[in-house]
Amino acid sequence: MELINEPHAPKVTLDSLESYYKAGYDTVRMYCSDCYVIMSNRLGDASPTELLQFAGGLDGTVIDVHYYNLYTDDFKNMNVQQNIDYLNNKLAPHLRTLTQSNNPLVFVGKYSLFVIMAHYLLMILIAALMVDDL
Repeated sequence: MELINEPHAPKVTLDSLESYYKAGYDTVRMYCSDCYVIMSNRLGDASPTELLQFAGGLDGTVIDVHYYNLYTDDFKNMNVQQNIDYLNNKLAPHLRTLTQSNNPLVFVGKYSLFVIMAHYLLMILIAALMVDDL
């Protein structure tokens, strides 16, 4: 059960978000003791690790992280290999930081590639599916 999707910093403060999440967590636990309670990181000017300590103190929590590469020009001129290298060299270490043994579970709820890259990968996937159907 995700309690809220993409709260936005700085409009939503960390204190108010944690209060909301605690009340939502307690409400879910009244009805389901073993459901996962998913908490979305704030978008905008916020640390992707800011909920780890808070959520780590609550059993059965999951942090929902979103990576939006689509909305930055950094990826505009990258080829496929450069995008793969970015995943391996930048995002993988970040995810390893989030997924340490004492931390809550992490769910990558959204990930966007640059549109051209996504189209290219989609075409590869379609071609692979067509070959499997033969």
